[in-house]
Amino acid sequence: MKRIADWIRENSFILIIGILTVAYMASPLGNTRLHNGHDFSYHLLRIENIKDGLLNGQIPVRIGPLFLNHRGYGSSLFYPELFLYIPALFRLAGLTIETSYKLFALLTIVGCFVTTYLCAKGISKDKDTALITAVIFSACQYHIANLYVRGAVGEAQAFVFFPLVVYGIYDLIYRDFQKAWVMGLGFWGLMFSHSISLAIALCTTAGICLFHFKTVVLNGRKFVKLLLTAAVTLLCSIGFWLPMIEQLLSNSFWFSQPWTTVTDNAVGLVQLFGTGYYDYTYNFDTGVLLMCLTVLLLPGEEKKSGGRKKIYWFLGIGFALLYVASRYFPWPLLQPVLNSIQFPWRFYAIATLFLAIAIGLAVQEKWRGRFGKEAVLAVLCVMVLFGNRYFENANIDYVKIEENAFTEKDCWYSFQIVQKEWLPKKTDLSLFESEPDRPVLTDRRVSLPYTEEKKMGIVFDYGYGKGYCDVPLVWYKGYTAHYMDGGRVVPLTVTDEGYNGYIRVYFDESMTGGTVLVEYSGTRIQKASLAVNLLAVASVAGVWLLRKKRRGTETAGEGQKGTKHG
Repeated sequence: MKRIADWIRENSFILIIGILTVAYMASPLGNTRLHNGHDFSYHLLRIENIKDGLLNGQIPVRIGPLFLNHRGYGSSLFYPELFLYIPALFRLAGLTIETSYKLFALLTIVGCFVTTYLCAKGISKDKDTALITAVIFSACQYHIANLYVRGAVGEAQAFVFFPLVVYGIYDLIYRDFQKAWVMGLGFWGLMFSHSISLAIALCTTAGICLFHFKTVVLNGRKFVKLLLTAAVTLLCSIGFWLPMIEQLLSNSFWFSQPWTTVTDNAVGLVQLFGTGYYDYTYNFDTGVLLMCLTVLLLPGEEKKSGGRKKIYWFLGIGFALLYVASRYFPWPLLQPVLNSIQFPWRFYAIATLFLAIAIGLAVQEKWRGRFGKEAVLAVLCVMVLFGNRYFENANIDYVKIEENAFTEKDCWYSFQIVQKEWLPKKTDLSLFESEPDRPVLTDRRVSLPYTEEKKMGIVFDYGYGKGYCDVPLVWYKGYTAHYMDGGRVVPLTVTDEGYNGYIRVYFDESMTGGTVLVEYSGTRIQKASLAVNLLAVASVAGVWLLRKKRRGTETAGEGQKGTKHG
């Protein structure tokens, strides 16, 4: 207890600033209702879907039982959901959907502040610099937009992991890349948080590595270590990305037909440097831009210092990323390759982080720690001042979510799947919305009653001999069907040829009186990749523990040796 008390006393200013920043960013969560962002209903549905999937025995959840009024939707196959198991477990513990989500949002805000502080401290070796960086990145306007205006739960999670990636890039360029695991952990977290943020981080890292070609690529040891880090990260996330690729190769989805283009959504100077609020073309943070002026206010005699070189490095990359977000970047040329990013202003997040580090380093360089705490407080005031103006202009909407909102019959929420990217292309969503109930239908146009089973399945009786049935479940690779007649169990052929993308099950002439079970059993690749993923994570954890134990043994040995000689 004394050690904890001493640590709190020593780091009291850090804790106070952290609590103030988190409290400010989490203040909308204190409303008795829940904020309603653009994509928020979809993400709440994902949480409820994981909860129900776990209750139905799906581990992990692959197909959503709640989506599309129980027709199933493959959101979990394409959209990373690892961290959404946290609010889903809160739901299983008996908390309401509002409380579960608010706790999870609070955890992401705290996580963002903590990782930003630790990574900025690792870069600067200075607590005040790290605090300034953490305050700016945690309280920036794009973070507010993701949490409360857009309802972008995946991008809000990405704010926790961007700092790890940037620290890893810095370690790669300016040091010996001894902490490659930091970069690997950052990309691993992005892989399981938000695929587009992962793509943005990859593009940024690739661009910086190409700019520092000699330092990275031509340095054999660093380059090999970078490749090994990438390989280990891919193995530790293979349970998500390999099954996703398998699904993409198995069918054509609406994802392949873009509903918007990066060229149309690139921002102009008004959005980059304006102070207003623009729906769906977000302005950058004016407070951050104004604080960048501190870089230009450094004393002239320090212009040649090594610290200033790093400041300009972070500042230059930050503004380069803002250029990437703009309409002046050659998006028409890159659109065929990078259109999945959809909105170039998504680069605001990582651009803000680079600029925040530059501002923190500039304050350190200018005042050399003499006014560190005052500078931290001033930065917090600036972020709150401009953040409040953004909150006012954003006009956050609040709604009351009923406890059964996602599970009631003919649930409106079950159709809130944004742009239906992961529906098969042959599926018309409007037909599902206009047909709340759909039976199992034979090729003879006979309607068959059915019951829903656990693990995303349907059971019905069939006795019509050769033919087929369309089963009201959207087809994804991994569905199986079995015909059971007494002790006989016969696997059936399953295709995606059914009505509006439904599963079609084929029967032969011998099947004149039995029961059919259609369920999502998964694929061999899903099961094998999950096993490899778990083994890889366990192996990495084992190596880390062994190294930690070895270092502890070596440190103890050196201590005993020193005592003996003493």
